[in-house]
Amino acid sequence: MFSHYFKLGILLICCSWFLLCKKEPSKPEPEKKPFIIENLGVTFGAWDRQTNRAGDFYFTHDFQKIFGEFGAQVLDPEWNIKELPTFDYVIRNDAFVFSISEGEVVRLFYQEETNDYDFSIRSLNDPSYDIVYDHLVNLRIKIGDRVQPGDTLGNPRPWTFEIGGLEIMINNLETKLSYCPFCLFNEKKVKEYKQKVNQLMKDWEEFKGDTTIYDEKSFVLPGCRYETMVTY
Repeated sequence: MFSHYFKLGILLICCSWFLLCKKEPSKPEPEKKPFIIENLGVTFGAWDRQTNRAGDFYFTHDFQKIFGEFGAQVLDPEWNIKELPTFDYVIRNDAFVFSISEGEVVRLFYQEETNDYDFSIRSLNDPSYDIVYDHLVNLRIKIGDRVQPGDTLGNPRPWTFEIGGLEIMINNLETKLSYCPFCLFNEKKVKEYKQKVNQLMKDWEEFKGDTTIYDEKSFVLPGCRYETMVTY
């Protein structure tokens, strides 16, 4: 009888050790979401010849370009040519600028010389990406705020009574490159937004009576002379 209980005790101990030593099955790591752009930050629309509006854009002969393409060539203060890694917009100063992606506001800087703000929203899905918004006023965000695509950020800095401007730049902190927005766009929306950019440039050239304002043959993607550029 003693031998029977002894063997049973040993069996119970062994079972306990087995249960203690048995590893829980490893849980799969959560899937990492990629950085994706959902819009271009402002509202596009067909040119209305009665109002000269095209979404947030207002057509006026005061400007050579209503949209500054990624890689646009301009003159710096020393009259040297430089290329801009941004999308630049000339829009109504009462238009609202909205977030192109998810992220968190990690930097906010007031620019005294232009009386506006420059700030960065870092992707939470892929923190290597920073989206820089330059020349905004009447901000609706602050440091630490988390935003979703389409959330209102503010208004463009006024240039005239009706017109304002801003810049949007997409930087990768690891590659040290700025990216054409269409390289990172939601696949379900990219065709629609490419058409919007192409239509805006076409309408603007018709309004200005000059089909050479935008060199579409040099574009690798609509509104982009390059896919990437070195960040500055």
